[in-house]
Amino acid sequence: MTSDSETRTEEAAVPWGGDSSQTGRLRVFDLHCDTLDRLAFHGDPSVPGGFAEHDALIPASRMSSLAANDAQVSLDRMEAYRWCQCFAAFIPDEARGNAAWGLFERVRAVWERELERHADRLARVRSVADIEAVHAAGKTAGLFTVEGASFLEDDGTAEERLDTLADANVRMVTLTWNGRNALGSGNDTAHGLTAFGRVCVRELERRSIVVDVSHLNDTGFRDVCEAATRPFVASHSNARSVCGHPRNLADWQLRELADRGGIAGLNFCTDFVSETHADPTRDDVLRQVDRILNVAGEGVLALGSDYDGCDVPSWLNPCDKIGTLHELLVAQFGAEIADKVFFDNAHAFFERLEG
Repeated sequence: MTSDSETRTEEAAVPWGGDSSQTGRLRVFDLHCDTLDRLAFHGDPSVPGGFAEHDALIPASRMSSLAANDAQVSLDRMEAYRWCQCFAAFIPDEARGNAAWGLFERVRAVWERELERHADRLARVRSVADIEAVHAAGKTAGLFTVEGASFLEDDGTAEERLDTLADANVRMVTLTWNGRNALGSGNDTAHGLTAFGRVCVRELERRSIVVDVSHLNDTGFRDVCEAATRPFVASHSNARSVCGHPRNLADWQLRELADRGGIAGLNFCTDFVSETHADPTRDDVLRQVDRILNVAGEGVLALGSDYDGCDVPSWLNPCDKIGTLHELLVAQFGAEIADKVFFDNAHAFFERLEG
């Protein structure tokens, strides 16, 4: 790995490169952000693990809309790109059952409100054909996802809630957050999936909802491998061999994703990029990309920014700077691989699921 990227000057991202058909704007497919939670729970300290303290100094007027806000992701910042964004409803570990379901419904309400408010700029998508149509219309494409399914309990409510997820056009569910829930255990714990969790994997698949293994521990990942019959994703996880955080994926996990037709989203979270630099450098991110490409091949790596859920490198904050990363990937790996990471691999994954 060369260090040429370290000498590049700081400048605003230029949204060029990638697929130059239609509008010529760079295509972006990001598998994870937490922006909806920041909007839904702004100013509400009662939400466990919420953003009230983090955003206490931000006026409510600047955290009330996907169009323009003081979060990392906004439609205004995405406008220079042809962007497909997975918007997550993050449910913290502290909330379980009905309380967790109530948080999901609050985030869902914000999502539906923003879709209606900004119908001229944002559209819900479920299929790759939808994405193409939305981008052709000059809009941002949005998929609704869930991070942390602690509202699913083995108490007779799960089937109805799974049906509601499908009706709400939820396209992907991260089974756990960092701790334990009724489905299994996150990376802070050592247990795998429960018997109920294995059933839920199959029930999610039956409803065409993608299973997401980010946040699971290694035992839980192996259990998903045994239970799953369809390709699954790690929506926002990096390479553990580069940065040893347990949230990252070991090489064997990256190979499993490759063998199963899955994808892994490159996470911009500073803690998951580098153990050396508090503000990871361009080369720190390139090392992650290089490792995942070498271990899993060119078809696995996508984007899973984790915008609005963590601190990200200053040169990638906020989201309109993402073009800088594409330029780095083109310089280091070539335009074809850069485009695969930025859009094509995620697009191909969802296309495979539809086939």
